Amino acid sequence: MSDSSACQLAVNPLTALLLVSRELDVQPGEWLLQTAAGSTVGRLVIQLARHLGIRTINVVRRRDAVEEIKALGGDEVICTEDEDLLQRVTEIAGSAGVRKAIDCVAGHVGAQVSQALTPGGEVVVYGALSTHRQTDSAALTIPLLARSVIYETKAVRGFWLNRWFGTTSPADTLRALFEVRSLVADEVLSIPQGEPFPLERFIEAISFAEAPAHGAKPLFVFEDGRDEDSR
Repeated sequence: MSDSSACQLAVNPLTALLLVSRELDVQPGEWLLQTAAGSTVGRLVIQLARHLGIRTINVVRRRDAVEEIKALGGDEVICTEDEDLLQRVTEIAGSAGVRKAIDCVAGHVGAQVSQALTPGGEVVVYGALSTHRQTDSAALTIPLLARSVIYETKAVRGFWLNRWFGTTSPADTLRALFEVRSLVADEVLSIPQGEPFPLERFIEAISFAEAPAHGAKPLFVFEDGRDEDSR
């Protein structure tokens, strides 16, 4: 395994595995609805779902991303630029509906994902892209319908990887890490190559990480200052 893959192993690939197989326990043949399908985690979720026989409905913002997500293995793609999320989910899933979803956007889109679920459905929110650089308090909420929560018993809950590490036993943590390592080593999950930055360029690396659609993660590289005799 490359240094780049090893560095990223316990972040995005682990997040994708935990969301699909631990937090929601999505079964083969089930639909999984996800937002931010073009993100690193979103792409890994598609790869993992294909491996496990799970069908995915993938939400993207731009029309030019649709074919790319389909080529990656996404079963269905909804583009919010010109499609109605609720209507399209109904058309795709039919009367059986969708019971499980993961959301990385929050805000209005997160609320729509909850609305799109069948009664008893559950959405796990692991990010809030819609709130970035927002100061208006209204933009920092997920406006859920009370009747969905009460009468349709839908659930919305959060997931944060740092908290998972802090609350999970060492044995379960190692088990998950070994599983995700095998998935990457067996090329079930493909991690994008990191963009190398020497440590002294850390400000540039942070700017790169914050830039939209940068396509890779900054990867700090360190020069080995030891001489041959000291090895």
